[in-house]
Amino acid sequence: MTNSPITPLDNRKQVILKAIVTDYVRTAEPIGSRALMTHYRLGVKSATIRNEMAELAELGYLHQPHTSAGRIPSDRGYRFYVDRLMGAAGLAKTEAESARHKLTPRRAEMDLILEHACKILSDMAHHASVATHPSFEDARISHISVAHIGPGRMLALLVLDSGRVVHEFLDLSSEAGAVNSQVATDFLMRIFEDKTLESASAASLEAEESASLAELFAKVHDFIARESSRAGETDVTTEGAGYMVQQPEFRDTKRLEAVLSVLEQRSALYKLFSSTYLGPGVSVIIGSENPVEQMRDCSFVGSRYNISGRPAGTIGILGPTRMDYRRAVSAVGFMARNLGDLLTSLSVS
Repeated sequence: MTNSPITPLDNRKQVILKAIVTDYVRTAEPIGSRALMTHYRLGVKSATIRNEMAELAELGYLHQPHTSAGRIPSDRGYRFYVDRLMGAAGLAKTEAESARHKLTPRRAEMDLILEHACKILSDMAHHASVATHPSFEDARISHISVAHIGPGRMLALLVLDSGRVVHEFLDLSSEAGAVNSQVATDFLMRIFEDKTLESASAASLEAEESASLAELFAKVHDFIARESSRAGETDVTTEGAGYMVQQPEFRDTKRLEAVLSVLEQRSALYKLFSSTYLGPGVSVIIGSENPVEQMRDCSFVGSRYNISGRPAGTIGILGPTRMDYRRAVSAVGFMARNLGDLLTSLSVS
């Protein structure tokens, strides 16, 4: 998780801060000392709780939105809670099994798998979800083949170990187009199998190869080079934007429009996602820590997912800073692991 410098708190202040975060996440209403006295056995008088809350506010862990209102957590308060107080959480066994069952794809298209994964995650966490499609900069060619589809015309199929499958139609001379497709496939596999797109695009042909295979090699080489040039590009899938509308923080139309507009901006989401590649596990970006200015009222909980042990993309949820972080971290971690397992199984099947 993301760490930032925080002021140490004594045990009583930690207990009070945790109680305020817990109640505010549940009610979306500022929390006063009387409510804490009613709901928690703190072992001190209301005046003591008020003093502790005032000190927490002075230290920057709480805000007082109105003069006569209770207190709400600040970004620093949420950060302390996430890093020190919330503890580990898991999903109920029945919920986890249900989510795994829903994730099982009826079709293996990457777009549909990620849309499905994001929808499941949104419904689990009750927040908007986002995911990047797998990056294939470091992916290796697991299979390449060609097949005749007409006179002088072949279909080239390229399969990467990230699960990505791409194809291209090749127009060839009558001599090159007449080559046996199995001979051509064996020839291409010998040259390109297990190479990255970058190294494959730099491959060269032995001088003794026949002219027909040389022409085929040149066409396939150009195809691979074009895919290599696009290797850094990726798409973003979003689901569950309707959950944003349900949050009291976004009853202000301008605030809601600002957040929803970012969900439609791929460059802004890339900037947000880049923060989750700093390390393994689930990352939590809270409010003002957010690199996207329009998202400063939001928190992002994200994790990278791996395909065959290599980082491939990111999946996470976006919601108000008043979110249930224990639930969010559990749901995102669960979905990242299971999505990675699914895509790994598809890439080797």
